[in-house]
Amino acid sequence: MTFHEKSAWAMGVLLTLIGGWYLKTIWNVSIELGETAPPLLGLAAIATIALIIGAIITHTLIGISDPEGSDGSEDERDKQVLRRSGNIAGYVLGFGCFAGLWHYVWQQDGNLLFHIIVGSLIASQIAEYVLTILFYRRGV
Repeated sequence: MTFHEKSAWAMGVLLTLIGGWYLKTIWNVSIELGETAPPLLGLAAIATIALIIGAIITHTLIGISDPEGSDGSEDERDKQVLRRSGNIAGYVLGFGCFAGLWHYVWQQDGNLLFHIIVGSLIASQIAEYVLTILFYRRGV
């Protein structure tokens, strides 16, 4: 496995767990309030800090386990895989943002628009990690 594939595995799992926790917390707060929860800066800060700390720890462990592969260099295969996965993940982000804007036009709920955009960011990044893994496995 290349460094980029190992990184995609680690970050995909990490973002799925932290992003899922974030969205579940927003969902629960919304249910308690009886309406869409406003953006919670403290919750977003905790999730961001947890993601940063998790990324540092996982990439340090990956670097220790494979010091030669962790120099950050990319060959032609790496560039092609990362370019394709990022391109497709951009469509996921675009669709989510468009869906959020369309929902806002009809419902006028700015709080939900915010959460849809955040969910789209999370989903597109997870999609990029999943596609990176799939493209490496398929030999693209």
